[in-house]
Amino acid sequence: MNFLHVLALTVLTVGAASAQDAPPSASGVPVTVSVFAHSVSLPTFRGFLKNPNFGLRVGTEFYYRNRPGSQLLQTVNLGFYHHRALQTGLFVSTEFGYRKFFGPVYAEGLVGVGVLGLSQHLRSYQPDGAGEFRPASSFMLRAMPSLSAGLGYRFGLHTPTPVSVFTRYELFAETPFSNRGVPLLPHSALHVGTRVLLNR
Repeated sequence: MNFLHVLALTVLTVGAASAQDAPPSASGVPVTVSVFAHSVSLPTFRGFLKNPNFGLRVGTEFYYRNRPGSQLLQTVNLGFYHHRALQTGLFVSTEFGYRKFFGPVYAEGLVGVGVLGLSQHLRSYQPDGAGEFRPASSFMLRAMPSLSAGLGYRFGLHTPTPVSVFTRYELFAETPFSNRGVPLLPHSALHVGTRVLLNR
């Protein structure tokens, strides 16, 4: 549980400090909502096209630098996904990223870390110390490092409350993962979402 405490303290401290750096022109709190297709795989699009599994993510952003041409930002997210054959996941994550604007179009890249709570659909067993095996808990906590890149478009560019739509490809892992010496299990997520400013 020490990992959870450190992550929560980091998010709250950095988020509070960076919120003070928001420019005076910002007229609301950014809220991001995305629906994503989920796959347990190395980088590929094949898992999204055949029997896709879906998830939902809601988050907000804080800005270390907010200029007309670029943003240096941090996100805080809460998400959920359901993989029919394997697991259901609930996660809390934070990402650090850079966003570059080209008029109404933008590109972004982010790296993050989170905590992933998993409910396994498949029954697993563990040794009981007496030469027998007993059912293991179906719930587990894992660390969740992530890497993502995306493209977006802003509507209402010259208004105080622009609305963005975006797509983002994300790679994340659950770790530790112990199966034949493999330390982590790779996941992929293809997001489609929107970002709006809510009044303070």
